[in-house]
Amino acid sequence: MPCCLHTSSWQADSTRASLTRVRRQAYARLYPVLLVKQDGSTIHVRYREPRCILAMPIDLDTLSPEERRARFRKREAQFQQKKEEEPELSDDFDAERYKQFWTKTKK
Repeated sequence: MPCCLHTSSWQADSTRASLTRVRRQAYARLYPVLLVKQDGSTIHVRYREPRCILAMPIDLDTLSPEERRARFRKREAQFQQKKEEEPELSDDFDAERYKQFWTKTKK
């Protein structure tokens, strides 16, 4: 009597699948990025967006009052420039001109 009594082999073939962890050095859609910490040290990490350098935010509580004020002034200047660049939109839409398209006509 033969030893193989099962109809399918124990090895994985085209009719069998298994779920496991992807054993790759670089996972799909993760890009190598240089991460800059608050103290200036750098680490190579994988990130979901392709970037050269990714900087961690600085803790404002650890800064001196002079540095904190300088950063605040710089940030305020950026916000003021953005507000000035917003153009005013003129609304000259005339509903009477397009009224013919939504009124039903009798046939």
